[in-house]
Amino acid sequence: MLRQSASPTADISVAIDSRPLYAGDAIDAEVLVTPHLSFQAALGVLRLSRIELMRVDSARDAVPQMMLPSGRGRRNPGGPAHIDEIFAEDVTMEGGVPQRYPVRLRLPDAAPPTVKGKYARISWELSATILTRADWLPTNDGWLANIARGRAAQCQQELVVFSRSDVDPMDGLPLLDELPASRSFRNVTMGLSLDAANAANGGTVTGSVSIAARTALKARELRVELMRWERSGSKQARVIEHSEVLQRPAILAADQETDWAFRLTVPDPLMPSVLANHTFVGWQVRAVIDRKLRPNQSVSQLLHVYTSP
Repeated sequence: MLRQSASPTADISVAIDSRPLYAGDAIDAEVLVTPHLSFQAALGVLRLSRIELMRVDSARDAVPQMMLPSGRGRRNPGGPAHIDEIFAEDVTMEGGVPQRYPVRLRLPDAAPPTVKGKYARISWELSATILTRADWLPTNDGWLANIARGRAAQCQQELVVFSRSDVDPMDGLPLLDELPASRSFRNVTMGLSLDAANAANGGTVTGSVSIAARTALKARELRVELMRWERSGSKQARVIEHSEVLQRPAILAADQETDWAFRLTVPDPLMPSVLANHTFVGWQVRAVIDRKLRPNQSVSQLLHVYTSP
């Protein structure tokens, strides 16, 4: 992975290993600085940044959102928003002479994965900066000296952080709106079973639906759905990503019990199950008896979706 930007003073670029990155992994990078002119570099910094957007409907919504336990008052579940490593300090850069600096950064153990949804957005960025110190301001190490520094060169590149199948996506907290795998209604009992509680993006979810009718059942259809619920700040969306009709019309005789197998496809975009500072993404498999004008009957199971390269 390589991206660079140029300035009148120097070119700077960052190269990293192209292997997949997960929470807790080390990032081995190499910073290449090619000065156009000779100058004195005060500081070279490689920064790893986590950028999480909080989407609100209006400025008025932002205040109560920040007062929630998941806002400012709560510890940051993904670790620090920035991690800095200094790779050069008070170094003379000679014009036309490339200089290479190996740097190692580490993702926090609780780093949330990259998320790219309609409202939910979590991204990771690696940026390298060379700072110079102006001659006409004091050279002490106080805040005035920091103001005096100017950028000789800077570059950024986005990283993709994946999530694992064996890690709790909710940071130890229960999933929202958890529903039982079996529900009893006046006329039927519905059961939903998944072959696995985890699924990769681009993978499949398999399982079965069971219906035990105590009285005769006649409905528009019986279907199973894969639903994604994403929330960022005060904005949220619930989307049916895939559905499969198991029986249309759905007809069962009294005291009849029937099972149906199903297979659903998880979409490929980066939308893993995650609970971050302002972002929630949850997945659910739901079996639905569609009864036309009467309320539907349903049973749901929560699903952990993880991302893979």
